[in-house]
Amino acid sequence: MTISRRSLTGAALAAPGLILPPAMAQSRAINLAGASFDMREPILREYQRRTGVTPRPWVNPSTQARVDRLRVAQVDCVTLDAPFSLFAWEEKLIQPIDTTRLTNWDKLHPLLREGRASPTAPLGLGANPGRTMYIDEGRTKTTYAPLFFQMDSIGYNSAHVQAENNELSWGELFNPKYRGRAALFGIDWLGMLDAALGMKALGLLPPETNPTGLTEKEVDTVIAFLKEKKKEGHFRALWRAYGELVNLMAAQEVWIADAWWPVVVEVAGKGIPVRYAVAKEGYRAWCVGQAISHNCRDLDLAYQWINFWQDGFAGARQSEIGYYSTVDTFRPFLEPALIESVYEGKGRDGGSLADRTSKVYVWNTRPKNLEYYTEKWNEFLAA
Repeated sequence: MTISRRSLTGAALAAPGLILPPAMAQSRAINLAGASFDMREPILREYQRRTGVTPRPWVNPSTQARVDRLRVAQVDCVTLDAPFSLFAWEEKLIQPIDTTRLTNWDKLHPLLREGRASPTAPLGLGANPGRTMYIDEGRTKTTYAPLFFQMDSIGYNSAHVQAENNELSWGELFNPKYRGRAALFGIDWLGMLDAALGMKALGLLPPETNPTGLTEKEVDTVIAFLKEKKKEGHFRALWRAYGELVNLMAAQEVWIADAWWPVVVEVAGKGIPVRYAVAKEGYRAWCVGQAISHNCRDLDLAYQWINFWQDGFAGARQSEIGYYSTVDTFRPFLEPALIESVYEGKGRDGGSLADRTSKVYVWNTRPKNLEYYTEKWNEFLAA
């Protein structure tokens, strides 16, 4: 089912709370460092409408660039994921978030709050927010506030790639049948993570290997494998941008890739038989949110911004483009058909949110030895 951007409902336009008297809000502004997928015009416009505060976003697709922005510019809040919030915390570039000041914190999905969707679900490896974002024993202070999330797997052209019950192993990314028609994400740490998932599924890495934190020896093993696959002409592309993979899959130059859900939605909307697989070994999850900069000028504004995000309107707008809100406050702001599709899984590959969150295997993770990853990845690119 194609997810489109919809006009705002009456409920959205009548959004409650967070409105300041004009005299209080006059000339106030909040400096943001974000990405194009969250610094979106409907969200920024609604925040300003409710509060009278002017959002001033600095937009960059690189999380590392947004972290580095905190070193050289005055920023109040920054868009980060769990692994980079840990990095920014260690670099003393962000300050603790007091969750008692977040009005909807108690509605946080258990996958994010506890690290697993239920007591019987697997505990995802790596930078699992429920196990890494807390910085005090009472779990009342965090490195960042999770706001929207997704579980990534494999996008595939069903005319050329066969999947029983829409399930594929990560190892299928390297199936020789798809030589010259496969794509892999072209950023070092994430491309290496997906490659390690595939290699472990194929038995090319020991069962005890943690794909989210490879040792230098394991990095060498993965790079040697990737060099061989490149030599064989296995990869049509090492994709780095959303639009790049959309074009490759729409032209049917790529049949299988470690894709993002919105890519599959857009390509399928063009009439190409592309689907999003249930990951046999489990999904690779990620969660993006907001952190408060170490040089934030106005803490009240920072908490107001995060509370606005958790109030439901922004979560609904992100749900329209295929992401999940971390708090269940979006319903008054989202059309029932989209709630059925996105959250209940009606007509959507992978099933419901409950189905997907119960199968998280790993989380996007910034490895401790990132410099070694980068060095060896550059060797692979140059091979």
